[in-house]
Amino acid sequence: ILIGFNNKTGGRNFLLVAFLLRAIFVIVDQYGLINLPDSYMDAAKFERIAVEFSRNQGIFIVSDFFIPDSLLISRIIAFFYSIFGESKMMAKCISLGLGVGSVYLVYKLSLILWDHSSAKKAAWITAIFPTLVLYSSITLRESYIVFFLLIGLIGIVKFMKENSLISYLQIVASFFILIFFHGPVAVGGFLFLLYLILQLSKKQLINIYHNKINLIAFFFIILSLIPLILLFTGSIKIPYLGSVKSLFFLDQYIVRINNYMYDTATYPSWLKINNSYEFFTKGVIKVFYFLYSPFIWDIKTPFHLLGLFDGTLYIMLTIYVIKNLNAIKENPLALVIIYLFIAYTIIYRLAVGNFGTGIRHR
Repeated sequence: ILIGFNNKTGGRNFLLVAFLLRAIFVIVDQYGLINLPDSYMDAAKFERIAVEFSRNQGIFIVSDFFIPDSLLISRIIAFFYSIFGESKMMAKCISLGLGVGSVYLVYKLSLILWDHSSAKKAAWITAIFPTLVLYSSITLRESYIVFFLLIGLIGIVKFMKENSLISYLQIVASFFILIFFHGPVAVGGFLFLLYLILQLSKKQLINIYHNKINLIAFFFIILSLIPLILLFTGSIKIPYLGSVKSLFFLDQYIVRINNYMYDTATYPSWLKINNSYEFFTKGVIKVFYFLYSPFIWDIKTPFHLLGLFDGTLYIMLTIYVIKNLNAIKENPLALVIIYLFIAYTIIYRLAVGNFGTGIRHR
């Protein structure tokens, strides 16, 4: 990426900084100079499972890549282990590569949405944002998810501009892959297909009224209906969420959601969900907790101060978005991104019960 990037615009600078910061974090964690937050538990679990996959199946692990158990990260690492040998640093370096790649993708997405100046600002923020640096330096799913989600978002804005089949396939492929990292992230893909059907159908009705017809639009409507029909009939089930039908029975999620409220990083006890009605009443408060916690009154350990700093950065980003809301409203492509952001916030604020997990997901 660094070699291929045209440096006349200064793009290589933020990519180089992104690489160096993540490389330092990898080295610091690898040699035990500092134990990075979240570099144990889930990170150790994914790496341990990768070792098992590599030893048991070797390179043939690729045949199991698309098993919906949210362990695609371990299978990818296992594939590299089978070829090059087991190395925890190599596993972290895969995350590092995807993290640096995500900085470039943010630049590319912002360039399509706005202009070069805005794209550089977005890329620099992504390059040095502390939690993005952290999760691009350890063996967790976040760097993989961000990378493929950005590919999907670029596909969405390019399709809305060009209506090209390649962009459409890019959207479908990226969100399909995301199902196998963390199911709820794929919801964005289904929501966009629904939005696309409604928009194209509206235009088609206007065309029919004027005795015109757009066969390409009909093709994309039919193509988009297929995965949605499979989802609504229960043929496709999203990991962690289940089928669409199960979403109408919210009580089944209460115990699972409350079980996530544990450890010193837990949300306040009064945010526990007791019935389906509270999904909505307490859900409003949980939006703020998901996006900005921990707050000062939630601090119980010195490590929580890092979370407080992270939440403060998100508050600053929110203020920046609000200040530029009029410009966003005038950009239909940016609005679609905002709608998807709101949808993801609604989904994740329900499931998250502690700000440790919230920091990772947001």
